[in-house]
This record gives sequence, structure tokens and C-alpha cells, in this order.
Amino acid sequence: MSDDQNEMQNEMEERPCLHCLMIELIDNFFADYPVSNDEPDTVDPDEVVTAVAKTVAELTCGQDATGRQNLIEQLMREVMEYDAEYRQQDELGTPGSGARH
Repeated sequence: MSDDQNEMQNEMEERPCLHCLMIELIDNFFADYPVSNDEPDTVDPDEVVTAVAKTVAELTCGQDATGRQNLIEQLMREVMEYDAEYRQQDELGTPGSGARH
């Protein structure tokens, strides 16, 4: 490999996981702003879904209608795939994500 390719690969390996950063941000948000004082470790899934939906809409608002629709469909497919994967791992007693470990 050329030096440029090696440098790009090293940068990608050092690049943080966006999913992990988002989980950390969500956990920190709800730790700082709990849903309820009675349940300080609770995450409000409705609030998270709304935030993700607004973020996707904001990031795609400049795309044409077809591009936005394709991204929305991709998001729905990936949610269903990861949901199935995490449910299967949960049934097997294995953690679904390393982000919260």
C-alpha cells in the first residue's frame, strides 16, 4: 500500500464509532436530565426516537425527494435488522451492543 492509503486506513481505525458516541451522549443526557427522580437511570425512548427523526430530517432536508425517501427506507430496514439482531442476542443472553459495556 502507498503511504496515502496507509495514512487513510490509520485514520479510519482511530476514528471513533458514531453509534458509541451517540449512546454515550444519550446516556449522559439522561444522567444530567433524568426522566424522573424516582428512576434516574431511565432513558425515554420516545424522546430518543423524536431526536433521531429530527436529526435525520435535518441532515437530509437538502436532498431531493427520492434521496430522502431512499434514506428513510434504508433507516427503517436497518432499524428492523438491528432490532432482530439484538433480540436474538438477548434471547441467547449475549449483549447486543458493546456501546453500553
